[in-house]
Amino acid sequence: MARKETNTAKPDILPMLKTVEQMSRVSGLGEHKLRELMDSGELEYIQNGNRRLIADSAVWDWYSRAKKTLDSTAGKGA
Repeated sequence: MARKETNTAKPDILPMLKTVEQMSRVSGLGEHKLRELMDSGELEYIQNGNRRLIADSAVWDWYSRAKKTLDSTAGKGA
């Protein structure tokens, strides 16, 4: 009998919601900073028992509100 080949490799699927530790690794923000943003109400999260879960979109939303725009006149001599 011929053996059937099966593809056992599963694609890496990132969860929709991430723990603070997971989001820290993905976003580049530190765990302390993420917790600080959640405590101050600047970053949305979902409470699940003792865990606070963060969506990628919440970090992007915070980023769009917190980023500083580039001053196009900076660095130019007058």
